[in-house]
Amino acid sequence: MSFNKYDLLPPISNHGNIETNYRTDYHAHPLERPFVHKHDQYVKPQGDMENMTSYKQEYVEKHAPPAKAIRNDGQRMIPAKFEGEPTYRSDYKKWDGSRPQPYGMQAAWEPPKSKFEGQTTFQTDYRSKELAPRQSFKPSDAAKMSDTPFEDRTSHRDAYIQHAMPARYQREREQYRPTEAQFDGLSTFRRDYKGALGEHTASFKPAGQAFQSEAPFEDSTTNRHDFKKWPMERPFVHAHEPYQKPAGEMEMSTTHKSTYREMPIDRVVARRPASVKQSSAPFDGTTNYNSDYRKWNGERAQAPRQPDYIPNNAPFEGNSTYKGHYVPHQMQPVHSFRPDNNGFRSDAQFDDHTMYRQDYTAKPIEVCEAAVIDKPTSRFRFAELDNRGHRQYAPIQTTITPLQPRSPMQSQQRLALGVA
Repeated sequence: MSFNKYDLLPPISNHGNIETNYRTDYHAHPLERPFVHKHDQYVKPQGDMENMTSYKQEYVEKHAPPAKAIRNDGQRMIPAKFEGEPTYRSDYKKWDGSRPQPYGMQAAWEPPKSKFEGQTTFQTDYRSKELAPRQSFKPSDAAKMSDTPFEDRTSHRDAYIQHAMPARYQREREQYRPTEAQFDGLSTFRRDYKGALGEHTASFKPAGQAFQSEAPFEDSTTNRHDFKKWPMERPFVHAHEPYQKPAGEMEMSTTHKSTYREMPIDRVVARRPASVKQSSAPFDGTTNYNSDYRKWNGERAQAPRQPDYIPNNAPFEGNSTYKGHYVPHQMQPVHSFRPDNNGFRSDAQFDDHTMYRQDYTAKPIEVCEAAVIDKPTSRFRFAELDNRGHRQYAPIQTTITPLQPRSPMQSQQRLALGVA
């Protein structure tokens, strides 16, 4: 039995309207916009906010005494003279800081007279050295040879009994016979699709050729007619007169030297007034200040001295002013106006009955034999190629070979080897 692979494929319909399960079972339904929950608008609570806190009530400003100044003893001075030489003077010597010669005063550059060798200092100073290759510590890949003969005796060679194989059955193949009918090269595509009838649409694209004219090029412009070429002259440049040194010598005398001359200065004579004659009467030291203003006993005011800190000898009770004065108040939690994210729940049983379960009917899907014809799971194998180029397949015939009985010697050998 033989058949063509293309006979297993479904026939191709030439009609455009193909009725499928999807078109018959599924109907278009109107779409609606999904429900979007609208949040509640924020409403400001009534009343004023009380900004008074327990911190402002309990922690009030306290006046602390000023801190006492701590006077240091001052820097300790060593009376001995420092004797030593720093490293700066011993390591760094004074060099001759003479001014370098200006660049303009250097001698003119002269090219060298020796021939250029073309070698750099790197080529002359650094010579390449040949290094001997290092000895490899990698072990050799050569296999270790043994002088003992190889023991190739196995249980298969000792226990296996070679039997004569029967001759393989050779099926007589049919000889190829070409067909006597003439080859018809007309395919279903050429037969069914004739192509679009009509002429090709004309292109409205302009031709890619440049415009050409046989008339001579008119290069006359207003610039050539109206503007004439005038002769150009160099602009006048005033030549300055060369500097000439005035004749005679320069007079170094100035008005200060001629007008202000050095005059002889005499020593200033002291103008001391004449001595007053002393009186023999006693000195009267009475003044308005002494008579009107009396002298009081003025003592210097002393700065008030703060008493020294005296620690409290009483044991610490462990109760602070915050714990003693603070009274806890019960706070009412603020109601949240934020909507909860819990979805609508119902105690009714979920209705999972859909139009798909109601209208859809399950249909068995059979695997086409042509899709798996060349795979190992196929029930057909390739037989031959006919004269038209079609591959011919034949069904695979499965035969059951009966088991041959074992001899008692073979069973004992298999049990000794641990084979069932």
